[in-house]
Amino acid sequence: MTIVAKVGDALQRVFGEIAELADKASKVVRRKRKFTALTLAKTFVLGFLQNPKATNEDLAQVAAQCGVQVTAQAIDQRHTAALVEFLEAVFREVIQVVVGDNRSFATILERFSSVIVLDSTTITLPGDMKDRFPGCGGRYGGGEAALKLQTELDLRCGALSHVEIEPGRSPDNASSRKDSRHGPGSLRIADLGYFDVAVFGEMTSAGEYFLSRLHFGTIVGLLDDPDAELSAVALMSWLSEQEPGFIDQPIWLSKEYRLSCRLIAWRLPEEQANRRRQKLRKDTLRKHGQEPSAARLAWCDWTVLITNVPVEILTPKEVTILYRARWQVELLFKRWKSQDIIAVLSGSTSVHQMVRFWSRLIAAVIQHWLLVGSVWGDPTKSWSKVCEAVRKFVGRIIIALPCRLALEGVLMDLRHMVEKTCRRNKRTKPGTFELLNNVQLLDFGLT
Repeated sequence: MTIVAKVGDALQRVFGEIAELADKASKVVRRKRKFTALTLAKTFVLGFLQNPKATNEDLAQVAAQCGVQVTAQAIDQRHTAALVEFLEAVFREVIQVVVGDNRSFATILERFSSVIVLDSTTITLPGDMKDRFPGCGGRYGGGEAALKLQTELDLRCGALSHVEIEPGRSPDNASSRKDSRHGPGSLRIADLGYFDVAVFGEMTSAGEYFLSRLHFGTIVGLLDDPDAELSAVALMSWLSEQEPGFIDQPIWLSKEYRLSCRLIAWRLPEEQANRRRQKLRKDTLRKHGQEPSAARLAWCDWTVLITNVPVEILTPKEVTILYRARWQVELLFKRWKSQDIIAVLSGSTSVHQMVRFWSRLIAAVIQHWLLVGSVWGDPTKSWSKVCEAVRKFVGRIIIALPCRLALEGVLMDLRHMVEKTCRRNKRTKPGTFELLNNVQLLDFGLT
C-alpha cells in the first residue's frame, strides 16, 4: 500500500468507524436531527486543523461544508461533557493508528529496523481535571491538573509508533514506555529521564539497540581492565588523560549488571560547557533549592554517550549525529504547541477548554499523517511550512472523504504542491537532515 493510500485509509477510519465507536461509548448524538457522529467529528477536528483558533462561527462554516447547516450558537450549545468524552475516545483510538512511509530521509536510518525517539511532553489542564490527570502543582510540573503524552517517533518511517496518555505528575522513569520492545535490529534513542541499566540489558538480550547519555554517578569499568571501577570523578579524570577528539571505549556499565557496551565521549568547548553549567544551576536551584556539587558542574565539560550498537554499524561521528536527531521529537512537540496550540486553554468554561484541547490534539496527529504522506522522504522540505500548507487543503479533504479515489486524488495534489513549495530556509551550518545524509559535515570544536 502506498503512503497516500495509507493516509487515506487512516482518515476514513477516523471519520468512520472510530467516530461511530466513540459515539456508542459517549452517547454524544442522542437524537439525529442534524449532526451525526461523523459530521460532529469532522466539524470539530477538521475545523481546528484548518484554524487552531477557530471560533464558533468558523466551526459553523466547517459544519456547512460537511452538509450540516447550523448557527454559531448551535455550535456553542454542542460544547457538552458528552462531546469532551466523545473527542477523548476518538483521540485514544486515533493514536492506535500507525501511519509510516516506506521511504527514509537518510540511509543511515536504514541500518535499523526502526529508529525510535522516545520523549514526553506535559500539558496543563483545567483544575477540575486533577482527579483524572493529577499534576505536580506549583510552577514546575504544570499545575494541579496536567496530562503527559509519552511519544515514540520512528525516524525511519515517520510514524508515531506509540502515544501513551499519562497523568502529568508521572515521571518518565516510571512510564511503561521505558520497558517497551520494538524488535530485533531496532534502535531506541532517549534522554536521561529513561535511563535504566536493567532495561538496557533486556534490550540487548532481545537483539535491540539503545543510545543514551550516561547518567552522572553510574559506575563504569573498562573492558580492557576488568578490575577498574570508575566513579563519575574517576571517569572524568580518565577521560582527561585521553587523546583530544572522540573517545570510543568498550566498557561495562553498573556494578550490579556489568553490561557490556560502548562509551563515546568528547570534551565540549568552554562556552558550551558554561551554558550547560548555567542551566544546571538554574534547574537545581528551582527543584532542590541548592547549588549542584562541584563534581556535577565539572561533568558539564563532557558529553558522554553509551550505546550497544557495534562500531561496525555506527562510527562515533554517526552515534553523535543520531543522538542529535533525538531533537526531532522535541520539534514535533514544538509544532503541536506553537502552531497547533494544543496547550492553550481557550474557552469560557472547562468544558469549552477540553473540547478545544482534544480537538486540537486529534488534529495535530492527523496533520502529522499528512506531513508523512507528502514529504517524509525529502530532507529539503520544512516540516513546519508543510504543517501550515496542510490547512489550506482541509476544505477539499472534507468534500473528498466519503470517496477513497477522490480522497487519494486530493492527497496527491497536496503532495505535488509541497514538492514545489515548502522548502527549508538556507542555513549557515548543516542541520540534522544534512548531517544524517553526510556525516563528514559534522564540524564542531572538540577540545
